[in-house]
This record gives sequence, C-alpha cells and structure tokens, in this order.
Amino acid sequence: MKHTRLLAGTLCVAAALAAQGVFGAGFGIYEGSARGNAMGTEVTADPASPSVLYNNAAAMTELEGTQVEAGATFIRPHVTVVTLTPAGAVDNKAESRWWTPPHAYVTHQVNDKIWAGLGVFSRFGLGVDHDDDWLGRYNCQEATIQSIDVNPSVAFKVMDTLSLAAGLRAEWFEFALDQALPTGTPFVDPDLQFHMKGDSWGIGYNLGAFFQASEWLAFGLAYESEVDQEVEGTYHVSHPNPAVASGDGEGDVTTPSILRFGASAKATDKLTVNAGLVYTMWSSYEDLTIDFNPALLGAVPRSSKVKDWDDAFRYQIGAEYALDETWALRAGYIYDETPIPDAHVDYIVPANDRNLFSLGVGYKKGDFFCDLAYTYLLIKDRDVAARVADGVLPGEFKDGDAHMIGLSLGYKL
Repeated sequence: MKHTRLLAGTLCVAAALAAQGVFGAGFGIYEGSARGNAMGTEVTADPASPSVLYNNAAAMTELEGTQVEAGATFIRPHVTVVTLTPAGAVDNKAESRWWTPPHAYVTHQVNDKIWAGLGVFSRFGLGVDHDDDWLGRYNCQEATIQSIDVNPSVAFKVMDTLSLAAGLRAEWFEFALDQALPTGTPFVDPDLQFHMKGDSWGIGYNLGAFFQASEWLAFGLAYESEVDQEVEGTYHVSHPNPAVASGDGEGDVTTPSILRFGASAKATDKLTVNAGLVYTMWSSYEDLTIDFNPALLGAVPRSSKVKDWDDAFRYQIGAEYALDETWALRAGYIYDETPIPDAHVDYIVPANDRNLFSLGVGYKKGDFFCDLAYTYLLIKDRDVAARVADGVLPGEFKDGDAHMIGLSLGYKL
C-alpha cells in the first residue's frame, strides 16, 4: 500500500512533462506578435510584417527587402481551484505572476523568386503556482515549462499568385515541477517534498502555402510537425537517506502537430478582415512514462499515466482599420477548445474551453513600426471528479482568466 501511494504521488511528474496549458488550451502558446494578438492571432494569410513567420512562412514572399521584428507577450493567468472536503468547499487561488514568451523574426528577399526567414519564438509554456500546503499538493504545487523554437524557413514564388515554403524547427524544451509526496495518511503532514527539472532539444519541420486569389482576397495554409522530445533531468526528494534522495529522471514527450488555415480580405481600402482556424492534433499525447534512476525512494523505478487527449480546434477572427498612413486600430476574437477529457484533467492544467477578446493599435513611420495589443482570456468553469490516486479531489475550476499584453517593434533595413 505504501508503494502504491508513492507511485500515485509520482504520476504527476509524467503529466508535467506535457502539461503546458495556462496560455492556450492544452499547452499551446499562439501569441507570436502584438499585431497578430490584436487580430485574434489570425494572420496566416496577412503578411504585414516578418511575424507572419509564426503562422505561415510562405507569406513572407510579400515582404520586400530585409525586415526585422522583435517583442514579447506578457501573460498573467489566474484560476481558482475549489476542492470539496467533509468540512465544506475550500477555494485555492493559484498565485498570479507574469510570464513572457518572446518573439524575434528576420526576413530577407534573395531575389524575385526566393525569400529566407528566421523566427525565434515560443510555442509552448506553463506557469502554475499553488501554496505548498494546499489540498491538491500531491498532484502539483508548482510547475513551469519553457520552450524556444529556432525556425529557419525558405519560401519560393511558384507563380505571381502562389508561394510555397518549408523550414526546419529546432525546439528547446524545459520543465520544472514541485509536489508533495505522502509519507503516511493522505493529506496529513509531514510530507516529503519532490522537485524535478529537465530539458531536451527536438527537431521538426514546417510547411506553408500562400495564395493571392485577387487584389482583395488571400488564403494561407500551414503545417507544423510533431517534435519528439527525450527529456532528461534530475530529481530530488527531501528524504534523510541520501541513497534515495536524488537521481536522474527521463521520459519522452511529443509536442503536437498543428494545421492552420486562414483567409484575409481587404473589405475596403482601410479595412482588413481575417478569419481562420487552427487544428492542434493533441491525440498524439496518449500517455507518458517516466523512468527514475535510481528508483524513486528506492521503490518506484517508473511512473506511467494515461492522458488520451483529444484533437481540438481554435476559431479565430480579426480586423484592422487604418485611420491613416501612420495609425491603425485592431480587434479580434477567439474560441479555443480544450483537448483535455474529464477523465484526465488535473491541477497542472486547470483549464477548459475559453474565449479570448483582443484590442490593439499600430504605429508606422517610414521604415519603423510599433504594435501594441491587449487580450483578455476567459476560461469556462469546469467540474472536477475525484481521482484520489492522482491527488485530485472533487471540486471545480472557476474564475479562470488571463491578461495578455503584447509589444512588437519592427524595421525595414
């Protein structure tokens, strides 16, 4: 029975390796530029700046010369986790802090047919921080995940109206997790404190197409492959016996493939309307197994957890109105489906379907531009069924939201 509790306590290590979902449903980050953020992240067929590399590298063939862009999105999430106990409901508010996925891009026109681009950005990230002594501490106390993609791409103008692109993605992935491990009666101190941290590099690719159907209508299609990550790191447990207090941990995780489709219409000389969808193939995340060497606490050599996430859609629409040659106003809306089934929801990803509302402004003077965006993310409340073996109590996720501020600066060289 003791070994069973230890195994149950370590299962969330496996979950943490792929649980990165405070920012986008599941564990995705879709915020690649301030202009994109303001327009519901839908610029797959709207190549207004180098940040189009984030959505669709093929569209950079509409950018002249050499152009650069850089910035970040500042994200502050919040959620209340309600746990039901014999004494009544207890509200547990996860600590809010700012998370800052960066972005940087450069595009270069080689000649009339060939363009080259480089993007450095983040596609995945997690930030959740609960009190050390909260009731769900055997599932998660604190988890953070960071990722950076280095993504060179080449685009070709097949004809005046059609461009194709391909690129290579080198993705760095890091995670850290803190949780409590029970030593006796569940949910009674004293606990052992567990910490694990690891990272890896994985390789993937991206493909894209851009079609200028007419002077006022364009379409974009882009695909990002799965990336296999073989995460390796170390773990430490606050145990007095040094022989079982630390060791190595490793496990495989596959970040999902993503398919994007978008359209951009010049409704008038001043008004641009974009719409599209993102299909993220989370079903590749079926389970996760972590190996410990030496065995965790001398008793648990491996933990394995079934996830069985679902593929999910993200529906996006955005608009831009040019007040004049210098200033532009923008707005957007997103409906983002969660891929996490009820049977496998946990405290590392306290999420559900969400609505995002965005506004922004753009400034352009000569070869310089600056974009600013604000997005409010509202997560639907969600009931949670008990899974005591996983450290999950009956309750509810409620009042989940996030504030996101995007800033990008760019220049045509």
